Amino acid sequence: MTMTAIHSPITGVEIGEVRDADAAAVAGAFDAGAQALPGWRGTPPTQRGRVLHRLAEVMRSRSAEIADTETLNTGKHLNDTRREAVRAAECFEYYAGWADKATGTTIPVPGPFHTYTTREPYGIAVGIIPWNVPYFFAAKKIAPALAFGNVSILKPAAETPLTALVLAEIAAECGVPDGVIQVVTGGPEAGRELVSGGRANLIVFTGHHTTGKAIARTAADHLVPVALELGGKSPQLVFDDADLDAALEGVLLGIFGAAGQMCTAGSRLFVQDAVHDEFVARLVARVKCLRVGDPRHDDVNVGPQVTAAQRDKSLAMIESALAEGAHRSAAAPLPTDAALAGGYFVAPTVFADVDPEMLIMREEVFGPVLAVGRFSDEGDAVAKAQQTEFGLAAGIWTRDVGRAHRVAAALDVGTVWINTYRVLSDLVPFGGVGLSGYGREGGASAIELYTRPKSVWTSTSPGVPPGFRL
Repeated sequence: MTMTAIHSPITGVEIGEVRDADAAAVAGAFDAGAQALPGWRGTPPTQRGRVLHRLAEVMRSRSAEIADTETLNTGKHLNDTRREAVRAAECFEYYAGWADKATGTTIPVPGPFHTYTTREPYGIAVGIIPWNVPYFFAAKKIAPALAFGNVSILKPAAETPLTALVLAEIAAECGVPDGVIQVVTGGPEAGRELVSGGRANLIVFTGHHTTGKAIARTAADHLVPVALELGGKSPQLVFDDADLDAALEGVLLGIFGAAGQMCTAGSRLFVQDAVHDEFVARLVARVKCLRVGDPRHDDVNVGPQVTAAQRDKSLAMIESALAEGAHRSAAAPLPTDAALAGGYFVAPTVFADVDPEMLIMREEVFGPVLAVGRFSDEGDAVAKAQQTEFGLAAGIWTRDVGRAHRVAAALDVGTVWINTYRVLSDLVPFGGVGLSGYGREGGASAIELYTRPKSVWTSTSPGVPPGFRL
């Protein structure tokens, strides 16, 4: 058995270690899931909902403790992890309410038939999540799977497994039957074992598009359905009639919140010519005043990158932008505290007047790095926003309601925010298009994702159907 050391990105210090699941461990997880499935699937939906409610209650009661662990493991600000800990409990509450509402329909087909549909769980649902929002993403994968009668095998990222393991402990404490929720820890090898053997009945993945493509190819060999929520290179469009104060706050939150480590990060900013210089000047001034440091302190705005590898990638993207001739307009100062010297910090950085062909404008950074361009009119704004293979999200800032909805309709993305940014809810479907993936999680879309329809025909006049004969 091999173990992986877990480090806090705040200091770089080791805070624990977890087991790397090997092929035997993964096979054991599938065996346990297969054994648990008939009983869980056969549990009345209302009773499944009660189990999820019980889980949510304990999750709420432990949310402060979980947020502390999440911040230590991910380096995210306590404001974020506290909110996400509550959101994870809310996710279980929300799907507890959905458990007995995955209903079918009666279809009035011609002839002497009573025909109806039911919705049935897939079986063993494998969820694979990234390192940026591990606790909430664990809830987001597990809660709907269980609500609709599936069992769940979850693989958190190797770097940030701690809160997913806590969630598994809570499930056991709440009496969730063995095998219904399992957390498999480890790196890429464990992930490959989960998706390559054909034992998963459904795979729901959140992460990088390269990994998503590999999962889709592997799953196709076994005709296993897959949903992929991948990365983004989301644009924010600031029109000359926008509330610039509100837009500035939305832009700052959209790229520097969570140190830019969000699939929805508004990493491309386009500002209309008439207000471009004023807005960028205000943006630069604010960025220079951002405080980078220990995310457990209230006066800190931006914490570290979650992993050393991501820190190195972000720094490489900054160097690439400089090499291509991009103008670095602002960079916040890095912390000088000796206790943070081993942390994975990257200075929040703004590049202005970035050419659309530069790497910093085309590729996802997943760090606190903003590329700024300008546009002349509505058509130009849409055209520049669309210069990407990604299609996850976009922000629009304007007081013109008609323009807002025209532009929202024109953008080929899964989520559009108008005069706000980064707002999400379990009630609302979420997913992307293009390189940002396919499939939708959240809201009523979860029924479509985690169940499949079965059609049942009953003849009210037994015998050969009218018009048929040997």
